[in-house]
Amino acid sequence: MLIGLDLSVAFDTVCHSTLIKWLQTEFGVSGTALSWIQSYLQDRTQLVKLGQHRSSETTLEVGVPQGSVLGPLLFAVYCSPVADVIASHGVDAINTPMTLSST
Repeated sequence: MLIGLDLSVAFDTVCHSTLIKWLQTEFGVSGTALSWIQSYLQDRTQLVKLGQHRSSETTLEVGVPQGSVLGPLLFAVYCSPVADVIASHGVDAINTPMTLSST
């Protein structure tokens, strides 16, 4: 079985409340560290600028900042339940040998 994932826009789809919940319940993040991460994610805005033209700002409700040091780490935390979902379907994704073949 081959499973392909397109992660090109995956960083843009991270739900902040789900990420915070996972940080608390599965990774034990609390107190100042959790507050800092919440502050890092909340009230982010974006706009598009092309030449002298500029769009209005939009508040981002989802996503982690790309190009940041924390972005990939927070995305990995957010995706951590994927192995559990795969295992719930009877597949051991960690210990299943993978083979490549060409035709």
